[in-house]
Amino acid sequence: MSDKRPNILWYCTDQQRFDTIGALGNPHVRTPNLDALVDGGVAFTHTYCQSPICTPSRSSFMTGMYPSRVHNTRNGNESFPSYPPVVSKLIADSGYDCGLVGKFHLQSSGHRTEPRIDDGFSFWKFSHAPRDDWKEGHDYADWVKSKGGDLDSLREHEERVPTELHQTTWTTDMALEFLSQKRNRPWMLNLNPYDPHPPFVPPKSYADLFDPASMPGPHFRQSDINTQEKLALCDFQDEVRTPEEHDAKRNQALYYAMIAQIDAQFARILSFLKDAGEIENTVIVFTSDHGEKSR
Repeated sequence: MSDKRPNILWYCTDQQRFDTIGALGNPHVRTPNLDALVDGGVAFTHTYCQSPICTPSRSSFMTGMYPSRVHNTRNGNESFPSYPPVVSKLIADSGYDCGLVGKFHLQSSGHRTEPRIDDGFSFWKFSHAPRDDWKEGHDYADWVKSKGGDLDSLREHEERVPTELHQTTWTTDMALEFLSQKRNRPWMLNLNPYDPHPPFVPPKSYADLFDPASMPGPHFRQSDINTQEKLALCDFQDEVRTPEEHDAKRNQALYYAMIAQIDAQFARILSFLKDAGEIENTVIVFTSDHGEKSR
């Protein structure tokens, strides 16, 4: 048995429900590569995140503490405490070369890039919401510009941002850049695409793969309307409306399309690791910060 410490590939999607993987019982999604990962690994089907919104959940799994203990119970925080250390810092201190691509979201990223903390990452390619609304520091928007694209106009186009310029693809490209680097120590790579976070705007090529009429629709009872009304004043609540008013099956189809694209891009990374002979010495963790509500 090799005593070589394993590499760590940590892929964290944004707002992907627990029930959106084919191998875990969903017949409507298309996740062949995640299905293979489930079949060859361990699925933690009774694991729960500590908050239903991004920053508190990420604060919890990055520190191992409840959000209330690190005073991060909402999105939009202007700072992050210097203690406790985040897990990526601890991993880096143990001798790993650590990289991050995409979201971090322990602090606000509203109209500016998120300030760095003592995070342990030597490779940092940052992107939060896939919009071009920062003057500097948005690596994904700069990447789109370098390829001749206009991110804002593409987002408004009928066919949306195409796969070749999509943030999920950028995440993979940056991952392959990190993995291609020469090093003599183990690595930990934390990938955080924005999808399948709303708005549900996958490339048209993926949206066309899913027929809204064939979707099962959300888990819904008429009494849920009363619950929605009671929660209406809480943060991050949608309008009080029925699934039909929400066009829920169409949104579900678009949501699954975004996950299908994630699955395809995830496969590119696995293929690289196999070709490089690193797959057997890499711990692969696929998770999400929290799940979308019933759709």
